[in-house]
Amino acid sequence: MKTTSTSKSENIFNFVFIFLTSLGLGYTLVNQFLLNKPKTELLVVMICLFVISIASWQRRKMGKL
Repeated sequence: MKTTSTSKSENIFNFVFIFLTSLGLGYTLVNQFLLNKPKTELLVVMICLFVISIASWQRRKMGKL
């Protein structure tokens, strides 16, 4: 059984991780399309991290039901 503090710290970590990956994804998309300074490798990595973070968050949310 998980304690309340563990659950709160996981929620905070999930929020911070999703926030940081969305910032990174936004940065790479601006570089790619608006500034014409393509960094394709970074774009692929940020897309993967964003998808993984959303999937992890959804899995934990569904696991609590």
